[in-house]
Amino acid sequence: MDAQKLYNFTYSLITSYETALDRADLIQSFVKALGIFFPVEDLKIYIMDEYSFLLKDFEKPWENLIQNEENIEIKKYFDNFLVQKSNYEINDKILYFPITQKHKTLGLVKLTVRKEIALSNEFFEILPLASAQISMLTATIKNKEIIKTSSKFHQTVRNIAKITETQYELDYILPIMGEMIDGFILEHLIYIFIKSKNKKEYKLIWPKNCSDNKIYEYLEEITPKSSTIMKRDGKMGIFPLIIDSKPYGAIVAYNHFDKITSKELEYLEEIKQQAQITIERAKSYIEVLEYATMDALTGYNNRHQFEKRLKETTASAKRQNQPLCCIMSDIDFFKKVNDTYGHAVGDCVLKNVAKTIKKELREEDIASRYGGEEFIFLLPHTKLDEAKIVAERLRQSVEKKKINIEEYKIKDVKEISVTVSIGVSEYKKTDKEPETLYKNADSALYKAKEQGRNRVIVFD
Repeated sequence: MDAQKLYNFTYSLITSYETALDRADLIQSFVKALGIFFPVEDLKIYIMDEYSFLLKDFEKPWENLIQNEENIEIKKYFDNFLVQKSNYEINDKILYFPITQKHKTLGLVKLTVRKEIALSNEFFEILPLASAQISMLTATIKNKEIIKTSSKFHQTVRNIAKITETQYELDYILPIMGEMIDGFILEHLIYIFIKSKNKKEYKLIWPKNCSDNKIYEYLEEITPKSSTIMKRDGKMGIFPLIIDSKPYGAIVAYNHFDKITSKELEYLEEIKQQAQITIERAKSYIEVLEYATMDALTGYNNRHQFEKRLKETTASAKRQNQPLCCIMSDIDFFKKVNDTYGHAVGDCVLKNVAKTIKKELREEDIASRYGGEEFIFLLPHTKLDEAKIVAERLRQSVEKKKINIEEYKIKDVKEISVTVSIGVSEYKKTDKEPETLYKNADSALYKAKEQGRNRVIVFD
């Protein structure tokens, strides 16, 4: 055998693991190494799943092999390797050889060679080496993934625990939880349900829809003492969220083909426990914040405090015969930001927009988060034409701002930009209620959105 060729082949196999980013990369590295001997038309690795007892495509483990003629033949060769312990089998231009670990057959490689190429004796001499190296590297990347999954699990639990550092509204928290769990449990559909206010039925909180109506029937089985409920031969797990000794909702994990593994079950049960703690904490915060003044995410006044300051400011303007204006802004297409990048990025956008606007305001101006992506600003001692200039300055500042989202690891996206629509109104002595001031600004804001967004409209 050509010593240089053997060295190149061995070196290529050894370094393939170091350069491979994922399973698909590793397989392409194998193809490249084997290409030293002959052009490879196709290479597939199949691993026996210990839970479903089905051979699975190593590159795409979420896809089950259907019972067609080709896959029945693959299973036949796997069974032969289990019994006969042979080094390889060949059929026409398709070569099969086993994936092993500690003398145990775990799967097989299906190697398709171009029809015009003849497999040489030289290759069959090194086939045991190739088989051993590919087996070792396949097992190594699986073990690496297990470690990575464990690390990602602990990060997910920590992230769920940290949500209430910036958010306490359950309408925001629950979808964020759904995204976090879904990003960790990749091979299962994840749903989050909570009981509706009338406590008679469950409603879907995350994702947008669930076409499997049978799940709603399963949810009715939840009681205050319920633990994990397994359905559909172990392919669906219902993890009840029990708050204050009452059913509050549930996390549901479902795979159409595979059973939930014991390790996944362990992960999901611990995630459920942390989710319950976070929900309880958020509910407690809500009770406390009914008497608080600040919005936790932006540092602005909350809605309750805004209503108090509105009464004080309008009364002062009327008493002192001073002008007063209101600016109401709304982040354009904010729902699209959440749907595209996730609620964590949405929170980042809210914080950055709030910070950008705050820099453009005077110390005496009163900034509040009215709700969701709406902000409202009271400008004492400010005439309408002046307020319009301020509003335009705010709009331009937000439009120019580049929001860095690198930490959220969105593929090919490091920063994003958003715009705001703005309505402006002026307080009039003839206004009977203080609320008229911001309602007029809201009316102008609505027109700004109607007319194409990213603009300032003054109430007339």
